[in-house]
Amino acid sequence: MTEPTQAKAPAQFQRKTILIKKHLQYRYMALIFTSVLLAFIVVGLDMLWTVSKVVNEHPMMQPLLEEFSAMMPLFGIKIVMYMVMVLIVSAVVSHRMAGPVFKFEKSCATVAEGDLAHRVYLRKGDQLMELQDQFNNMAGAVNEVVLAYDKFRVEAAAAGMQEKSDALQKKVAEIMPKFKV
Repeated sequence: MTEPTQAKAPAQFQRKTILIKKHLQYRYMALIFTSVLLAFIVVGLDMLWTVSKVVNEHPMMQPLLEEFSAMMPLFGIKIVMYMVMVLIVSAVVSHRMAGPVFKFEKSCATVAEGDLAHRVYLRKGDQLMELQDQFNNMAGAVNEVVLAYDKFRVEAAAAGMQEKSDALQKKVAEIMPKFKV
């Protein structure tokens, strides 16, 4: 049997959709959004408490508190704008994580079907690059074992041990029915 050719890394590609694994990305985005919103609330309450404390200790600063009260709608609009920016940034950041997860899921399915020559290639800047290398090393090692098995099976058949070779091939077919040798 001829040895399969090593898969080459495809040319750089762009994903067309931002939400690839919606459930994962929505949870990630909600975590970021909630933590930033909580930070805004904590800082806002702390500022309000500090200003009210200063105004209580120095009543002549009452116009400052009134000025802050008048600016609250503007602060609200700014917070909404900031939170929209946080949402957009969190979508982009979650995309950099969800894309590789999606790609690994598809690659695992391909390898499970028996294509041991398959390799994972992530985009530059994606997360999980170390996992990509480890996955590709693992698939390569398993492919080498399979090639050695196939070579052994052919040599065993040539040496007159056809029954053992057939039994071994049947056992592998039971374990991995979609296996491509």
